[in-house]
Amino acid sequence: MLSYIRNWGVAVCLAAMVLQAAFADESQTDPFRPFPDQLAPSLFNEVEDKAFGGILEEEKALYYYVLKHLQETSLADQKQAAEFNLQQRRSEMKLYREHPEREFPVFLDLFKNSDRYKGRLVTLTGRVRKLIHYPAADDNQYGIKTLYEAWMFTDDSQQNPTVVICTEVPPALKDGLPDGTDVIDHVTVTGYLFKMYVYNAQDTSRVAPLILAKQLEWNPRTVDEQGSRLFSQILAGTLIILIAGIAIAIWKASQRDKRFREKRLQKNEEQVDFSQLDSQSEKTASETKTPDIKPPAGSDQ
Repeated sequence: MLSYIRNWGVAVCLAAMVLQAAFADESQTDPFRPFPDQLAPSLFNEVEDKAFGGILEEEKALYYYVLKHLQETSLADQKQAAEFNLQQRRSEMKLYREHPEREFPVFLDLFKNSDRYKGRLVTLTGRVRKLIHYPAADDNQYGIKTLYEAWMFTDDSQQNPTVVICTEVPPALKDGLPDGTDVIDHVTVTGYLFKMYVYNAQDTSRVAPLILAKQLEWNPRTVDEQGSRLFSQILAGTLIILIAGIAIAIWKASQRDKRFREKRLQKNEEQVDFSQLDSQSEKTASETKTPDIKPPAGSDQ
């Protein structure tokens, strides 16, 4: 009995050592050890980056498989895995490891180090300037009917787009961008980098990351109508008070000017010596009075 227990214990120990060695090898070859809901990077080994022709015929099976896998996976779990991948990527770079407050340029790193993101979920946020939809391939074996294609621009991508292919969008975007709108902001997408995609620009051929995602998230900033109405009322009241204050200030200033003029006029009147005017008038009158003329002696009167 003791021998049986001893042998069983040795077997358990050996099994534990084998598992530990296996996980150690995996962590050495793959520091991003995938979450259960992430795909193995090796699946993308046969995908050809920067190939003309879009999705090649030999890539279509994997293309639709990834889209189906995303449909069957919780978006919350996808975001959690993407955040884990981001933190792992930050830890590999000294600048962002030592300065966790700095924002990590996901697009730039994705563009320059695309191989590092194969099979890794990633989250991007930015603006969408183009959104179209078209039927999926009839021969896809996963029953996918419609694909949505969005051209996204992030803060760190400048004028370089990310092409996003997904199977779900908000109801307001089912037919493309809203009428009268050529860009929408606050768009987030979480998905896999499938390949570096070649597209024709106005001047030449360019390259963009091609992300396969479950859905496009759009969180437009809603306007608080009640708050806006209250703000308008406060603004109108403030303007009325301000105008009334200015009018009162002008009226008071005019009253001060009026009182000042009246006081000045009264003061001038008090300074005038009317007695001098009276004496002057008497003097003038005496000078202008006709003198008495006496007849000469011997003349007849």
